[in-house]
Amino acid sequence: MKKILAILVIISIASCSSLKYSATKNPDNYKKVKAGNKYTFHQTDGSKTPMTITSITKDSIFGIRKKEKISIAKSNITEIRKDKTAVAVIATAGGIAAVTALVIGIKNVTDDIEDVAVAAGSGLN
Repeated sequence: MKKILAILVIISIASCSSLKYSATKNPDNYKKVKAGNKYTFHQTDGSKTPMTITSITKDSIFGIRKKEKISIAKSNITEIRKDKTAVAVIATAGGIAAVTALVIGIKNVTDDIEDVAVAAGSGLN
């Protein structure tokens, strides 16, 4: 049971964000990046900047993080990812509930089989 829960947690952590832009895969294609949404920007210097986009211009992306206005040059962006933590939490909770129901169901079935076997062996049938 612990191994199954560990696997579900690992899957949920890995699925917390989706790639919206990659400089290596689709340079100059910012179609999936929309103003008003929160993204994490991975930059050429290795830093990560989470912010909510306010506007996109030809050369830069502008946004807000903790009431601070930020601008990032498009030439400095290597990846843009959208956070999906809420979806991952819901999926993990559903997975845990499904595994728990499965374990309880299997235990109940084995208990019933044991009861039938005991009754059949005692000559009460």
